[in-house]
Formats: sequence, structure tokens, C-alpha cells
Amino acid sequence: MFYLRFYRFLILLVLSLAAGGNSFSQSYKYSSIPSYEWVQEHIDSLRVELLVNKTVPSDYECSILAALMLYPDLKNTRIKFKRSALKTTMAALPSVTDMFRLRDKRHYKIIINHKRNKRKSPLLKDVPYHARVGVIGHELAHLVDYNNKSFIRIVGNGVAYVISDSFKQTLEYKIDGITINQGLGHGLYNFRLFVEEEAETTKEYRKFKEKIYMASSEIVQMIKDFDRAESR
Repeated sequence: MFYLRFYRFLILLVLSLAAGGNSFSQSYKYSSIPSYEWVQEHIDSLRVELLVNKTVPSDYECSILAALMLYPDLKNTRIKFKRSALKTTMAALPSVTDMFRLRDKRHYKIIINHKRNKRKSPLLKDVPYHARVGVIGHELAHLVDYNNKSFIRIVGNGVAYVISDSFKQTLEYKIDGITINQGLGHGLYNFRLFVEEEAETTKEYRKFKEKIYMASSEIVQMIKDFDRAESR
């Protein structure tokens, strides 16, 4: 237990230092998540602007649009949101057959779990709007990470992700950092808080989230670190 806590501390320290000294902080911008009502009011123009090369389910369209607003680099990226059975709420996957393409030609899938599983991970439809935008933003951050990697590196990382919890934690902390950097830290915080305090999940699932992902308190601290770096 001490080792895991110390390891987590080192990851947070590295991310905090990055926030103060490189392009990570330079690109950071705090943006409020647009309200569901605002997205509905502007939905026609947002569809034209943000849904290029995107396939999205209609019942999650507003939440996806709100998250995409903060990922301009993914404007032309081919993304298909689809429902399938998962052990967690969502997952972002590259299309293996497209991995040899140029990075701006790749296709990605973001899977939305639609079936209650044994661990009772939250279904996206049960997650409050702002938290929903946050977790969608986390999956979009995975695509940003994929776009910065070669095919060989993606495959290697995929293998390491399956066999190593320490690698999985390092990567997910990095992805949470990207999500916060894009301005979706408060949505991510709302999702983690929902899992910790409100969602009717199993102890097994909560322990998994605690072991691999940032806790809500850690997300708050990183938001503060980025805000301080931005104000310098």
C-alpha cells in the first residue's frame, strides 16, 4: 500500500512540474462546460462545426458536442461513438486496420457501455450532464494520446496496459492530465465524485478506480496547479 501511494505521489509530482514548465501549461486554458441548454440552443451550428467525420448517438449528442468544443485538434478526426458491452463506462479504441495510415487519417471508436455488468460500473445514461461531459473528455484525451504515437508504440502500450497495473495507472494519470489541460477538469472531477459517492457500484469497481485513476481530491489539486501555472 505504501508503495502504491508513493508511486502515485511521484506521478502527480511529475505532472505538476510539467504544468509549470513546458507546452503542457502553455496550452492550458480553463473553460466552463457549456450548459445543456446552451448546446441545445446552438446545436445546428455545433453539428456543422464539430461533427465532421463523427458518428454519434442522438441521445448523447449534446454531451459529446460539449466535450468536442474543447478538443479543436480533433475537429477532423474520424470518430465513431457506438454502444457495446464493457466492464467500465466508456473506452477509446484505435482501429487496428487503420493504424498504418497517416495519423490524420486514422479511425477511432469510442465505446459506450449499454449493459449493466457484474461490477455495476456506471452507465453513461445515469451519469449527470457535467460529469458525462467530463468522462467523454477523458476518452477524447486518449485519442489525443493515440495521435501522438506510432503504430508500434500503440501496440506496445496496449500490451503493457493489459499486463501491468503500474503502466495502466501511469497512462491514466497522463490522460487525466490531458483532460484537465483541455479545460475539462471540473467535469472530470464531477465524474470521479459521482463514482466515489453516488453511483451504485460494487466495492471491486471502486477499488479498481481508486488504484488506477486519480481520486477527486487529486483532480482538484491538479486543477489548482494548472490554474497557478496559467496565471504566472
